[in-house]
Amino acid sequence: MNILITGAASGIGKAVMDCFLNNDHNVYAIDIIKIDEHKNLTSFIVNIKEETSLNYVKQYLIDNDIKLDIIINIAGIHKMTSLVENSFDNIKNLIDINLIGTMLVNNVFYSLLTEKGKIMIVTSEVAAFDPLPFNGLYTVSKNALDSYAQALRQELNLLGQKVITIRPGAIETKLSANSMIDTEYLANNTVLYKKQAKNFLGIAKKFMGKPIKPIKVAKLIYIVSLKKHPKLNYSIHSNLGLVLLNLLPRRMQCFIIKLILNK
Repeated sequence: MNILITGAASGIGKAVMDCFLNNDHNVYAIDIIKIDEHKNLTSFIVNIKEETSLNYVKQYLIDNDIKLDIIINIAGIHKMTSLVENSFDNIKNLIDINLIGTMLVNNVFYSLLTEKGKIMIVTSEVAAFDPLPFNGLYTVSKNALDSYAQALRQELNLLGQKVITIRPGAIETKLSANSMIDTEYLANNTVLYKKQAKNFLGIAKKFMGKPIKPIKVAKLIYIVSLKKHPKLNYSIHSNLGLVLLNLLPRRMQCFIIKLILNK
């Protein structure tokens, strides 16, 4: 199979890339940093926000008569921040990468997808949940990405093509580690939420859960990619606390979070 993967230089993306390469598939990998050479691998240094660069990759595939069996959207960033204290540049950059970039990738490369091809979109466990304080920007982007995946699914389903959503929980990646660094930075620098952010940091350290290795998500994605009739959504390593919290009415969620963070 011919597989296009975004965010392939590290974390989940690299683990997924390695899974396909180790099973002798052809991988076309995209990231903003260089990817080490490998048999059956063609890599490109591209920012998924830049349509011109993506079109360069598309033209390469066209010139080499390459059709894609699967497009796997993994590229994304995380930011723990206060919505009202954050800069517009930070807000726009995260939305541009996590949502608009994915939409752009699929628009650019869709014409190269085979008749029975699949598009896989990695969102997050938070995509199915209501936002928590200070994780709102990331959650909004993933909620929207999940909604986009369903919209795309509805359309491509009419043509017999599959759109599959993967919702991982905490994974042992640089992105996951950076979320705690961001939370510590917020706790030390916020003006509006000094007490609440410090309390949130303490709770996050206790209840985030032990992250799993990226290979576990990669193996799931690889297995799903081979299924003739995959499910629409797959979740892995969901946080039980978040699951239970989201069973409650939103007013009750707000009450509990306020009670905990203001104590």
